[in-house]
Amino acid sequence: MAKPRVEPRQQRSRDTYDKILTIAEEIFSELGYAGTTTNKVADAAGISIGTLYHYFPDKDALLYALAEQHLAGGSTLITVTFKRMRDTRPDLEESLRMVIDVIVRMHVEQFHLHHLLYDSAPRSEELEEQQYRIDGLIAEEVAWHLERVGVANEHRGLVAELLVSGVEAQVHRAIIDATLHGDKAADPKVLTDVLTQMWKRALENT
Repeated sequence: MAKPRVEPRQQRSRDTYDKILTIAEEIFSELGYAGTTTNKVADAAGISIGTLYHYFPDKDALLYALAEQHLAGGSTLITVTFKRMRDTRPDLEESLRMVIDVIVRMHVEQFHLHHLLYDSAPRSEELEEQQYRIDGLIAEEVAWHLERVGVANEHRGLVAELLVSGVEAQVHRAIIDATLHGDKAADPKVLTDVLTQMWKRALENT
C-alpha cells in the first residue's frame, strides 16, 4: 500500500493536508473503497488533483494516512484508560469493563473507517504489524492487571492475549458484521455489560 508523499510542517499546508484527509474519510465512509477516487476527493475538497497528488500519490496513500490516524487515536485512548486504571486500581469487574469499553468505543465511533480498514481495502503489512504491536501492548497491560487482582495465575500472558483478541472479535461480530449483514447492531452499553460479565465469570475460574 502506498504511503503519503510528505507530511507538511507549515500550518497552511498542514491545514490542506488535514482537510484532504477529512474529506477522504467522509467519501470512503459513504462510497467504500471501490467507489472512492482521488478525483472525487479533490473535487469535494475544492482543490486541484495536482494539489492532492502533492501529498498523496493515490487513494491507498489516503487510506494509509487515515489508518495511521485511527491507530494513533486508539493508542491514545488506550493509554489514557490504562493510566486511570493504574491510578484507581479497580477490581476485576471494573477493570474488564474499562478495557472492553475502550474496544467497543473504537469500533462504534469510527464504524465505517474500521470496517474499511479491516474488511474491505487491501491490507498493509506495515499497518498490520503496528496493530499487532498495539494489541501486544494492550495484552501486556491486561496481564499486569490480572496479576494485580489475583486471577489467571497460570499462563497469564496467554490468557491476556486471548482476552484482547477475543473481545475484539466479539465486538466486531456484534457491531460491524451485524450491521453489514442487515441485522441490528448490539447496543454498545449492553454489549459492554454482557462481555464484562462473561469474561469475569471465565476469569474467576482460572
